[in-house]
Amino acid sequence: MSGLFLADRMDEIRAGEWVITEARERETAWSVGYQSRAFIESRRISDALVGNGPVVVSKSGAEPWLAWSGRPVEEQIAEGRPTLG
Repeated sequence: MSGLFLADRMDEIRAGEWVITEARERETAWSVGYQSRAFIESRRISDALVGNGPVVVSKSGAEPWLAWSGRPVEEQIAEGRPTLG
């Protein structure tokens, strides 16, 4: 059931049905929060993107990257782009 729920949501995400909800300037980067347009309009939790960390846009011009949602973004920016494993 949860697999179908996520698969159904992927079309909305790919179609760009999300909005910027916050942009914060940090010392070396900006962090940009986002959420699904459906959640912003309905406030139903079933319409929300969950577990999504902000997009980090470096002031150096490096490629943007996604921060993890489980750690403070300030720490991640200070350490640099996170890697898996």
